[in-house]
Amino acid sequence: MKGDHEVIFVTNHIQNMNRAIVMLLLTLLGSSLESVAAPTLPETANVRGLLLAAIDSRDGTAQAWLIGDMALKLKNDTKTPPNTRVKASVTTVQVIRPGCKRLRLVLGMPDHKMKTVKGTMEPFSMFYELNLCRDGQPPLVSPVGTGEAR
Repeated sequence: MKGDHEVIFVTNHIQNMNRAIVMLLLTLLGSSLESVAAPTLPETANVRGLLLAAIDSRDGTAQAWLIGDMALKLKNDTKTPPNTRVKASVTTVQVIRPGCKRLRLVLGMPDHKMKTVKGTMEPFSMFYELNLCRDGQPPLVSPVGTGEAR
């Protein structure tokens, strides 16, 4: 009889240890999957650099968390909580010529919802489009991609 209690005790103890190990493994696996699924974005206060990075990138995109004066002004103007992050994303709309593209810059706050004109609550987002060449000039005045020397 005493041996039966010891077997039950040991069995219960092993089951509890197995649960703890499984929970630990799930926690570790979950955090590693999260880091794979959501790579951390760099931070930048330089939107111009992000635009130029999109011109040079293989897929025509660039993104980063916006910090500094521009992010602060945007957060102040929209009355967001201080810990709100501003995400800047640049995508290529059109290739005008080599080294010159039409870019779309989206500034958004994925965690901050605002009331729309339709009355729904949506994450804040605004965008701009511009034509830009690798030298920082618009295509009409930039010799980039034309073979001309400046």
